[in-house]
Amino acid sequence: MTELTAEKRAIIESQKKARVKWGFIWALLTAVMWGIGYVPLQAIWGVEPLSVLYNFEDPDAGYLVGSYLDAFVQALMFGLLLTCIWATTTGKIREYKRVVTNRKILKWLFFGALCGGPTAIFGSALATGYIGATFAASMALLSCVVGALVARVFNHEKFSMKAIIGIIVILVGGIVILNPSEMIENITHPASEGNVMLGYLGAIMSIIGWGVEGNLSIRALNVTDADASLPVRFSIEFVFWCIVMLPLLLVIVGPDKFIDCMAQTFGSAALLFWMAICALSLGFCYAAQYKAFPLIGVGRTLCLCNMYVPVSMIALFVFLGQELNILLIIGSIIAISGTFIMYWEKNPDAEAQGGA
Repeated sequence: MTELTAEKRAIIESQKKARVKWGFIWALLTAVMWGIGYVPLQAIWGVEPLSVLYNFEDPDAGYLVGSYLDAFVQALMFGLLLTCIWATTTGKIREYKRVVTNRKILKWLFFGALCGGPTAIFGSALATGYIGATFAASMALLSCVVGALVARVFNHEKFSMKAIIGIIVILVGGIVILNPSEMIENITHPASEGNVMLGYLGAIMSIIGWGVEGNLSIRALNVTDADASLPVRFSIEFVFWCIVMLPLLLVIVGPDKFIDCMAQTFGSAALLFWMAICALSLGFCYAAQYKAFPLIGVGRTLCLCNMYVPVSMIALFVFLGQELNILLIIGSIIAISGTFIMYWEKNPDAEAQGGA
């Protein structure tokens, strides 16, 4: 009996180690693909017709339409095509149907999709178009603070001294990244056409959107499978783009001009190529992150995923020749350090169970 108990303990311990190992693998893959994803996200703004903002007389209208079409194509390519293929190959189609028909699960994915797509992804596209991918990637680090505050309010999670110190460190890093003097200069003497404040607004949208989505997605992952919930999440986002955001943009820019922009987009092989690469890289991040959450916990996953920032800086420098801004580097290092202070726990298995 003692030998059997020892054998069972060895099996359980082996399973725990495998969970942690694969959790780390999925989280690190998220960081790498997320960082690289900012290359096509930036590159699309240099490809016609998006590079000339569809020849809008009002540049702000061009940025709005371009950001919408970028997020729309991402949702279309990844949400309706790739995730459905993913669910089919993993045998989760029945689970997909169960999630869609379960209101208790569906509501968390619904609000999570609204926060992640029309808020975070759309906002990040705006920030990239107006200010640049390096800035957009660095500012998104602050979503950890929003996520912690949301968890405190809605999940009644208590802040430890370590969490408070981590939040303060992240905020200091955020101030360095934001660089108030440069922000004032950009607003008063913008380098790009249009109202650059929309770029900063987009960065804030990405911070809030991803911070809130993390808390909502975990509610769904507690009672369903990641391979099934992710296709549902992207399907909801795609439907929202079609029935809510599309009519709004038709009113803002006019149906004739918008239809012309759509035709130019889907008629440009180069633009569709970069949008597809962007959809595959950033879409895979969601798949990998949803895998990591229940394996090593939300906190540890977020810590490792935040390594996307140095990856994005290196990738943008290597592939697009973007300069490495010293303040962005320093601010990102400070903010990443804050996330590790805030979230990292000694016991990965306990934290995974608590976070998921």
